[in-house]
Amino acid sequence: WLTRRKPYLEPGTWSGYEVAGRKRLVPAFGSRSLGELSVDDIRECVAELAQRIESGDLAAKTVNNALGILIVCLNSAVDDGLLGVNPALRVQRLPPAHIERDYLRLDEIPRYLDACSNVYRPLAELLIGSGLRISEALALRAGDLELEPTGGTIVVYRSRKRDAIGSTKSDRFRAVEIGPTLCAALRDQVALRAELTGGAEGDAFLFVMPVRMIKRSSGRWQSAGIGRPLDRNTVSRDWHKQALEDAALRDMPLHALRHTAAAAWLAAGNSLMYVQRQLGHADISTTERYYGHLER
Repeated sequence: WLTRRKPYLEPGTWSGYEVAGRKRLVPAFGSRSLGELSVDDIRECVAELAQRIESGDLAAKTVNNALGILIVCLNSAVDDGLLGVNPALRVQRLPPAHIERDYLRLDEIPRYLDACSNVYRPLAELLIGSGLRISEALALRAGDLELEPTGGTIVVYRSRKRDAIGSTKSDRFRAVEIGPTLCAALRDQVALRAELTGGAEGDAFLFVMPVRMIKRSSGRWQSAGIGRPLDRNTVSRDWHKQALEDAALRDMPLHALRHTAAAAWLAAGNSLMYVQRQLGHADISTTERYYGHLER
């Protein structure tokens, strides 16, 4: 089934299916025929995995993802006539635990940005001002921007996968509203890229790795190729962590900048529905679960 699905899945999604199947589903059910699987068997498996949540070995999302993959797999078995009904459909997902997601408070945003290197700051301003995922930001091209002095729009079509450009997480595009300050920063970034690409800025990636001239500077050596998109690990593990340290701020993941954008929009009096549209959540319940307490 997994081999058959591979041409239809993004590489990251297929890898997630493979890992969940190998580490959790095959050990639980691999020795049984399809006809032997029962609702109780699957519930027992979920219960055993849930015990590992309490010990801190797994997250509820990991268990739910494994159950979701099993549901999709057994749906295919029903379609192929190998099963009469899908027993996994009757198994309830675990309730997601509420985790307080950290973010930069309004007074911490300028401290963080002032601590960013010149290379990283335009990208950091984009992440905080637009709420884009880092994968979406690294796939942006200059032609995706509509910039005016009073504000603008970023049209998010694609995201950067491990070694390629693919679709966004929800396989849909969205238009993100941005303010005049971010517009000004992005205009400068577009002008810089146009200068480096000889004017072909529409097709150029907005953020690329700089060329390293000395060993202690940021970027790739010229022999590694010019105009390559930024590496997300370099951003999250090096530049972001360094900015937090230099600004004397607590440690938080790079994804916290997306939460920072949501918190700032809510602090400005915007609705959860506005935040949902800006972040590209498919369902308002996702936005409510993550940020409802901030609105209240």
